[in-house]
Amino acid sequence: MLESVGTAWGSQHNVASHRSASRWRTGYPEGVKALVSPVAVPIAALIAALVRWQVQGSRNVYTALEKRFYIPDPDLGWRVSAEHPIWLGLEVCAIIAAIAGGLVAVGWIIRRREAKRGQRATLLRAASWIVAGVPLAVPILAFASGPGPANAIGTLPAATIKGIEAGITGIIDAPAGRYEVVEHAGTAITAHLSAGHEDFDARFGGGIRGAWQGDPHDLTRPVTTEVSVLAASVDTGIDDRSKHAREAYLLADKHPKISVTIDRLIAATQAGANTVGFRAGGTLALIGKTHAVEITGTLKKPDAAALARLGLSGEILFVQADFAVVIKETALASDAGTFDGDRIPIHVSLVLRHTSG
Repeated sequence: MLESVGTAWGSQHNVASHRSASRWRTGYPEGVKALVSPVAVPIAALIAALVRWQVQGSRNVYTALEKRFYIPDPDLGWRVSAEHPIWLGLEVCAIIAAIAGGLVAVGWIIRRREAKRGQRATLLRAASWIVAGVPLAVPILAFASGPGPANAIGTLPAATIKGIEAGITGIIDAPAGRYEVVEHAGTAITAHLSAGHEDFDARFGGGIRGAWQGDPHDLTRPVTTEVSVLAASVDTGIDDRSKHAREAYLLADKHPKISVTIDRLIAATQAGANTVGFRAGGTLALIGKTHAVEITGTLKKPDAAALARLGLSGEILFVQADFAVVIKETALASDAGTFDGDRIPIHVSLVLRHTSG
């Protein structure tokens, strides 16, 4: 009987020893759950970020910290909204997923370390929680920044003015003379680009200079326009992309200005009260090359209510004009393969003030 008791006691002792050894080999069964828990945080952040991306509906690849939107404007057609929400891209979702994967690997390393040393790695576990919490701020901040303004669009719409065949008619009740460009929210040159399966606008709004010369009351008389903008002012909505466009494509240091000129009016017609639609011949000077372009657009005199809404005074004219260039005919020809299309549509929006007769 004593032998049986001894055998039973020995069996129990061996079982306890085996359980203890198993616990050390696997590394704190209770701690495994604790190490898995930090991974759940970036996974939740990834899900939330993907939901935000889906809700945005733009299918953008890159994140914009201050997304640019255009909203309808009764005077300018479209203007840049004052609301600039955080617009998440797929690349930030990939970063969050990588952090989650990294935490899984770190958790495994910590368990091995604890099993080897026989003590809990408190500092490493705390660091894991800190790292895990950082990605959660991404969707929280994005949702908190808002969904974007109502009735807004992410890029300017395509030109709707069709070519005016022939004849020069139309009258605007404004004095003849020189009208100079006014730095205003309604003054900009915008190129619509499609690259990397993403559409975006490259907006130039810095250092715009130039003038329109003619007689709005008699457009059969000579009309000329010359406008230039600083190439370095390009804004694609994403800082890194803007920097790349400035340095690698536009070569802004070597070719600091982009200019558009109109040297002849081909056709014009009345398009509304104090509004004339036109077709004109002109040139685009871009990255050291000059390109002949045909420009269509409108010339409009705003009423008093419009001037008040826009904070303008004096004799004012608005110009909205569109044209396009073939990429392979420009200095960008060697990079044509990086674009999704073969043409670059360009929109010119100008606020002009009469300065002399």
